[in-house]
Amino acid sequence: MPVYLVTPLSTTTDALNAAVEQAISNQADRYRLPADRGWLIRYSGTSVELSNQVGITGQAPGEPPAIGSAMVLPVTAYYGRGPTDMWEWIKTRFES
Repeated sequence: MPVYLVTPLSTTTDALNAAVEQAISNQADRYRLPADRGWLIRYSGTSVELSNQVGITGQAPGEPPAIGSAMVLPVTAYYGRGPTDMWEWIKTRFES
């Protein structure tokens, strides 16, 4: 199942965080990044479907979004420095 990076593009992230927690109810399918930098989410659909499910996009015409701007990107490879549990989360989701 694909893993996506959902990154807020606004300075306030409370609405996005609440929306992700509500839309992705299984805690095993979401990992909150340190310092409120976004989420890693395991999701079986496309990036557009995930964006719509969370509420970043998909509003009716003329209806303003309830969440600030955000990017949804598929994770196809990873590298960097971060907490050990984050790397373990990514590794185990890629392996399943």
